[in-house]
Amino acid sequence: MALFSLSGTNGTEDMSPNGAIKADSNNIKFAPGPYGNPNGSFYFSGINSSSYVKLRKSAQLDTRFSIGVFAWVHLDNSSGPIYMHELPNKYYGLSLWVSHSTLGVKVRYVDRTTLSRYILLKANVLEEYSWNFVGTTYDYHTGVASIFVNNNTVMRKYTKSKMELATYSIVRIGAMKKRKVFFRGRISCLQVYDQALSVDQIIKVKARCNQSGKYVILREFRATSSSLAKKINKK
Repeated sequence: MALFSLSGTNGTEDMSPNGAIKADSNNIKFAPGPYGNPNGSFYFSGINSSSYVKLRKSAQLDTRFSIGVFAWVHLDNSSGPIYMHELPNKYYGLSLWVSHSTLGVKVRYVDRTTLSRYILLKANVLEEYSWNFVGTTYDYHTGVASIFVNNNTVMRKYTKSKMELATYSIVRIGAMKKRKVFFRGRISCLQVYDQALSVDQIIKVKARCNQSGKYVILREFRATSSSLAKKINKK
């Protein structure tokens, strides 16, 4: 559904098959990425709400059923939001956080209708002062949500069968503007899917933004998606 390298001058270009999501960045600097590219990540200052990336509201991002969200995060001495849906008024939808104090990951799933919250929290799974590949999945059919860190599923939890997610709003990366919470550090290669990827699939997409194979991988991904779409339309 969305693929942003969050690196270099084209880091806010949606490189997913549809490529339709518009992104705005503010007060962002380039920094070394997870694969050693000197401009391979976005650095968020964490000082105030002026440092962020915003994904504009889009039907493509409204993964109201199943979802998978992943990103590379360099954990220094800061905690904060990596990916967050900002709902109208003071509410928030699905969100993915990292914590330096607990070396943990926190995910909040929000029911689209009732705004009930379902929290996943797992400590001591992140590597300090290092790059970590973090993510979460939710399967609408089973009601199972998970947290994935580096090469492993570190937590699985049954939340609620057939919960529709509150994902119908804009997304802010690196900042929680309404409550003035900001992440200070580096983020790279944000990916959003409309399905709960398997462990094998997650391992494959983990290297999707690797600079050494970036363009080959993206072209193959687009070609495969295009072929699948044609087959579906024929049916």
